[in-house]
Amino acid sequence: MFPVTAMGIKAKLKLIGLLPLVMAVVFSLTFYRGQDRLDRFHERAQLAEQMLTELRQLEQVSRRFVESRVNSGRRRGYRLLEQLDGQMLTLKVSASSPSLVELLNEMERRLIVTRIHFMNLDGLSVPALRRLDRPQGHDVARRLFQSIGELQPFVQHLHSLSYASADAYSDQLWVTEFGLFGGSAVVVLLLTHPMLKRVATAIQALSLKTQKVGGGGAPEGLVLAGEDEFAQLASDFNRMLQRLAEAEQARERRARELEEAVKDLENFSYSVSHDLRAPLRAIDGFIGILQEDYAVSLDDEGRRLFAVVSDNAKRMERLIDDILALSRAGRLDLDQLEIDMTDLVEEVWASLSDEWSGRPVHFACGQLGAQRCDPRAIRQVWQNLLANAVKFTRDRDPAVIEVSVERLPGAVRYSVKDNGAGFDPAYSNKLFGLFLRLHGADEFEGAGVGLAIVKRFVEKHQGHVEARGAVGEGAAFSFTLPTISADHS
Repeated sequence: MFPVTAMGIKAKLKLIGLLPLVMAVVFSLTFYRGQDRLDRFHERAQLAEQMLTELRQLEQVSRRFVESRVNSGRRRGYRLLEQLDGQMLTLKVSASSPSLVELLNEMERRLIVTRIHFMNLDGLSVPALRRLDRPQGHDVARRLFQSIGELQPFVQHLHSLSYASADAYSDQLWVTEFGLFGGSAVVVLLLTHPMLKRVATAIQALSLKTQKVGGGGAPEGLVLAGEDEFAQLASDFNRMLQRLAEAEQARERRARELEEAVKDLENFSYSVSHDLRAPLRAIDGFIGILQEDYAVSLDDEGRRLFAVVSDNAKRMERLIDDILALSRAGRLDLDQLEIDMTDLVEEVWASLSDEWSGRPVHFACGQLGAQRCDPRAIRQVWQNLLANAVKFTRDRDPAVIEVSVERLPGAVRYSVKDNGAGFDPAYSNKLFGLFLRLHGADEFEGAGVGLAIVKRFVEKHQGHVEARGAVGEGAAFSFTLPTISADHS
């Protein structure tokens, strides 16, 4: 059998859970056997008390019998003697200690002498013997009374001894019960204290190691000596740390690869865009020269085709500008400054005057307050959102564009709402995707890059964007920026 210290936590818990049941059985058996012995002591004391009562009755019956010589007293005396014999037999059957056996033997001998004296007295009551001298009867009666008197102290001693034994054994029984209870408490303490200490130590060590996970550097392993479940937990924890370290290394490697790929892509798009601008401008310039010099030589179809080429070259140039703007958004290092958003919005709106002048446009901008952010990036955000609102409300009379702000716990939300063409909310997840459009190029111009730039700039500020709208009922574009104090700039 393994020692208790080598047990696992689960085995110790089962043992501790089984111990109260075992102790309850032991307590019950001990109490049952003790109560049975106490009952025998009390029964012996009651028998002794009954014998004392019957001896007094025998003495009284014998005195009346001597005086009256009536037959009823004779029968009553024999019944009392039979009861005393039966009680003596019961006492001797349950006696176990040598001293008690010796006492009962002496009582039995004296009870036999008492019976003999009573029988002699009874013999003198025979009518034929009544003629004998009365002094002989008195002598027999005297010896009977003397025998009863000598027996009574032994019965009294048995009575006192029985009660004293019952009290002593009762005290011993309670001491035994408390001893068993104390012993079981000690056993439980011996089992639980090391286990609780082991549990507390293991939990503390596990908590300290867990707090260090993700804090940078290679986390240290958990060391818990032993062969119980906590040692297995430490082994599993160390394997988990190893897997986490491997996963972190793989994540960092993939992050570096992704960062390099993004940089390469941005550099590629920037280079390609720059390289494409010159030939596109040359194409557009030569088309303009051809149209100017040879317009008289061209028919309507020729002039239309020249116009198509020129429009596509301009569209391609705008697309390149958008790609360059997106590339700059990815490479831009944010410079957090406190700016007045109201002034910035009004400045951007004024820069768009060529696009909305001559149209019935109602523009409303409340007091937006100050915000710490990068002014270059947020200017581009407002530029794209307001330009979109102007573009998609060109068929409205009047067009309504509203700029508002909402203060949130730890953040601020800015919104641009218009009554323009709107969009199907089922496709709202595509609005901020690159080159994704919900309207055809023949309806509204654009390359699908503006909102992607908005999303990139806002997310670089640790914010987020959202859009709400319905077809023909306008749209509302919002972006949320975290509130940053000057201490964290």
